[in-house]
Amino acid sequence: MEDNTQTPAQQGGTQPATGTTQTSVPTPVEEREYPAMTMEDILASEAQEPQSVTRGDIVDGTIVFIGQEGIAVDIGAKVEGIIPLNQLGDEPVTLEQAQEMYKSGEQIEAYVVRVDLPNSQIVLSKKRADQDKGWRVLEKMQEADEAFEVEVLEKVRGGLVAQVEGIRAFLPASQVDTRRVNDLDPYVGKPLMVKLIELNRKRNRVIISHRAILEAQKAKAREETVGQLEAGAQFEGEVVEITDFGVFVNLGGIDGLVHRSELTYGRFNHPRDVVKVGDKVQVQVMDVDGGRERINLSMKALTQDPWEGATDRYSIGQKVSGKVTNLTNFGAFIELESGLEGLVHVSEMSWTKRVRHPNEVMKEGDEVEAVILRIDPKDRRISLGIRQTTDDPWSALPDRYPPGTPVKGKITGMTDFGVFMEIEEGIEGLIHISELDVQRVNNPADLFKKGDEIEAVILNIDPVEQRASLSRRRFLGGGPVPTQRDYVSQGGGARSDRYSGGQGGAPRAGGRGGRRGDADYAYNAKDASQGGKISTKLGDVYADLFAQFGLGGDKKADAPEAQADTTEDNQG
Repeated sequence: MEDNTQTPAQQGGTQPATGTTQTSVPTPVEEREYPAMTMEDILASEAQEPQSVTRGDIVDGTIVFIGQEGIAVDIGAKVEGIIPLNQLGDEPVTLEQAQEMYKSGEQIEAYVVRVDLPNSQIVLSKKRADQDKGWRVLEKMQEADEAFEVEVLEKVRGGLVAQVEGIRAFLPASQVDTRRVNDLDPYVGKPLMVKLIELNRKRNRVIISHRAILEAQKAKAREETVGQLEAGAQFEGEVVEITDFGVFVNLGGIDGLVHRSELTYGRFNHPRDVVKVGDKVQVQVMDVDGGRERINLSMKALTQDPWEGATDRYSIGQKVSGKVTNLTNFGAFIELESGLEGLVHVSEMSWTKRVRHPNEVMKEGDEVEAVILRIDPKDRRISLGIRQTTDDPWSALPDRYPPGTPVKGKITGMTDFGVFMEIEEGIEGLIHISELDVQRVNNPADLFKKGDEIEAVILNIDPVEQRASLSRRRFLGGGPVPTQRDYVSQGGGARSDRYSGGQGGAPRAGGRGGRRGDADYAYNAKDASQGGKISTKLGDVYADLFAQFGLGGDKKADAPEAQADTTEDNQG
């Protein structure tokens, strides 16, 4: 029996006419390897009627051969179909690669792109067959609302691109997470569970969402969590957002707020100094507002209050060390331990220097030593003193400068009621206007100016109130030199008198009040909030000085003393 298998020339190829002279080199005929066929196969093929195919059909066929034009496939039609090499997949394929991927006699599925039987041509596409198959799979997934895993290929404007069953799918940035994601780079090349939210084959549009998966998981976890929410319940959560006023913690499908006041007992500037996004934290439910879906949480409720047992760990007079955490107009806060702070008032920072602001002595972050002056567990306050860590220079002054001791120093300040004179470095005393000269002085500025060096004798030194009074008049022989300490009769003055104005010599808040261990947190808080300056009425100053020198009592009782002073001045 003759072999009826058609050659490529018989299938429509052109051959040169007999006797025609060929001027060009003839193209070599490609040798094709045909699968071995038995006589039964030939008879069976002749007995079968050709299969009718139309554009858009998905057909199964057998690979006949692989050539430069593509892969010839027997699909049961009158002619073989051709799958061009560029229709094998998304990426271009060379002949060598195609020969490695496919072999003659293998079964292959293809999509009918074009049918032109008069010209013996059927064009097929494996890539479109795979896409068609992918569309059918996607349609089933959409109907079943199934979640599936994809690998993100690249980042594009507005989102990410992945491939599903050979079809490119778009993942919008808004569908990547339940919260806004600004950086999409970490998702590229990573697997991601998604769901179909839009499928349009005509427009070749596939939209997927990872957010839908997260929201479904969140809803399920929310149901479980809501049933356990009650005041006092404890949860482990994850920090998902940090704001100026607090931290949002995910408890499992639902978020709660830890206000900044409930983060820790310690001092901090911003909640991000305590936690960061992604941290696992232990929280306790404070209260739940079901109507407004608000949950207030606390982290510090699960930690020990540092004030518990503070009076056992600390005592008045104890020397402690700590870090400066905050500076204000009225003092500095020192952290003794986490969540436990004490206040060093400006009046307790130096024995001799009048500190106007704590930054003159220290700065935030400094490690300093201090002495505990007062502990108030009820109000949760500790008063500290830095000057108490050094010897009080005033305590030894009465022994070094008894009444009548002559001293020499510069004028450091002038007022209407006298001048302040430096006894030694950092120690000043007041020469009252009545003790400036043997003659009556109406205005100290008429005789002296700041910086002048003068001599005087000590009248009295009060180390407790840090006051010293001197007399230039008695140094000049205008009166008896005192030999005994009598604060009431001889008077006393301190530079802080210019800033204090209490009756009876009692220091007013804002002046240097001596070694008083009762500094208050509210000390001059009002004045500090209004600029840190203390206003002093001149009348209060005179009243204070009159009381110190015994001039503020009954006018009748003061008359003889005033007359005696006048007589003494006239005699001088």
